[in-house]
Amino acid sequence: MKADLDQLMADRHLDAFLVLGDSAGNPILQYLTGNIHLERALVLKKAADPAMTLIHGAMERDNAQRSQLRLVDRDAVYNPYDLLRKHAGNALDAQCDYLQQVIADFALQGRVGVYGQADAGAAFVLLNALSARVEGTEIIGEYGDTLFLEARETKDADELADMAELGRRTCQVVDDVKSFLQGHAVRDETVMRADGVPLTIGHVRRFIRERLNRQNLFEGHATIFAQGKEAAVPHNAGSDERILRLGQTIIFDIFPRGESGYFHDMTRTWSLGYATDAAWRAWEQTKELFDRALAGFQAGKLCADFQALACDYYESAGHKTTRSHPGTHEGYVHSLGHGIGLDVHEGPNLSLSAGDHARLRPGHVVTVEPGLYYPDQGFGVRIEDAVALDACGERVQLTQYPYDLVVPMPRGA
Repeated sequence: MKADLDQLMADRHLDAFLVLGDSAGNPILQYLTGNIHLERALVLKKAADPAMTLIHGAMERDNAQRSQLRLVDRDAVYNPYDLLRKHAGNALDAQCDYLQQVIADFALQGRVGVYGQADAGAAFVLLNALSARVEGTEIIGEYGDTLFLEARETKDADELADMAELGRRTCQVVDDVKSFLQGHAVRDETVMRADGVPLTIGHVRRFIRERLNRQNLFEGHATIFAQGKEAAVPHNAGSDERILRLGQTIIFDIFPRGESGYFHDMTRTWSLGYATDAAWRAWEQTKELFDRALAGFQAGKLCADFQALACDYYESAGHKTTRSHPGTHEGYVHSLGHGIGLDVHEGPNLSLSAGDHARLRPGHVVTVEPGLYYPDQGFGVRIEDAVALDACGERVQLTQYPYDLVVPMPRGA
């Protein structure tokens, strides 16, 4: 969490950091400033200085006030047009000059970490050029478990409260979708609209988007609402033209973003009217594993142990897993869960690759999502909740919605 930044900087022997870029698609900048609109912004912090500085454009000065950071108006102090004129239109030289001035003005000496979002090639050129032009300052990049990925793994009380409210609104959308489906009649195993046209996934998807909008939730990527064989491929979002029919599993995986920039993530598997015996068996096994994993969700547990539990359980039931059959397209084909926050996928991961160092800690927010997938049999099942550990290490259920597989449907036109 943000309160850990100084310690995390010390662990990396960083004397300061810079975060660059627009706010859009830049979770680190959002993390430090809040979900406000900024263009070509820069946030800097020196080690052991509790205050951070936001250098912002004049057009975003009102937005910048909401960040509660120490502010510098870039256009007044480091005017980009003046810098371009100074360097005869050379954008790279102008940007290097700007950053050199910031480094000098704020006395950023020693090891300075650089973070944010930019085109990979452009960032490579800029940082190499900057490194060659500054003295007494070493520009540092990180790969893998970076300063901010580690900080963002744990959430404080305000973040957890925001994510709990986000979960509540997401569950309301899911319930609205269930009621919408049940409001349609059925003819010859097909779900029908009042105008006599079969209901399609596209119709459902439009309803989902309307309900997300009503709850002030945003769809960054297409919500998964996949039926039958498409439900057997975990990230198949579902084809809009597919007609909804009884007795076929539907994976409904919804992961909206709230106004604060944080995500929720939950999945329910539904089968309209009734479910096949094979779907029932897979769902019952998945629900049992889900319950076992939740029962063991506590601080200090190895993250890798949850994936080992899933593989042990599914393999004992005769299913292929990523451990027994790496690369398999049927059975259990993914890890048991992942962290969520300003990205829908972030640390920690409940996977075997987490090894013996990653353990659950207070402040972690993680999905628990076992599933089974059988494309040749035309079905898939998955159950997913977002769960957290509060400051006391107590489990907090951020997703609170029933798990029922079968959605009762009316009969007759």
